[in-house]
Amino acid sequence: MSSALLAQLEGNSLTAEELERLREFIREEQDSTLGVLLQRLAEANEDGVTINLLAEDAELSPNQAAKLLKMSRPHLLKFMRDGDLPFHLVGSHQRIKMSDLRRFMQAREAGAEFVANALHGSRTHSDSEYSDEALAELEDL
Repeated sequence: MSSALLAQLEGNSLTAEELERLREFIREEQDSTLGVLLQRLAEANEDGVTINLLAEDAELSPNQAAKLLKMSRPHLLKFMRDGDLPFHLVGSHQRIKMSDLRRFMQAREAGAEFVANALHGSRTHSDSEYSDEALAELEDL
């Protein structure tokens, strides 16, 4: 099991020389996945955004997960209690697998997109690609 936080890069922490070296490498690798990733990293750093690198198999505390989701801990605990977000106990401490948190985040994003489309009238119930079961799951969110 890896540590949850593998690395952290504080916003605006790279020097001008480091940024220039990074940009040189990005130009050489601009069409690669690594080049795109590094470009986003450089842009986030310049915007003052702190980047946290998390392992896929990381286990997070509810506090860490709530911070990533930008919600309060009590709100997150409600999702855990209702069974919407799987967790397990390590001793008496609750832990959430990063993979489960990502699935939870994707489900919430899909639900938000569906609601936004419904509110804007871009999709009617008759031509909806969502099943009645999927709609029922949204009621729980």
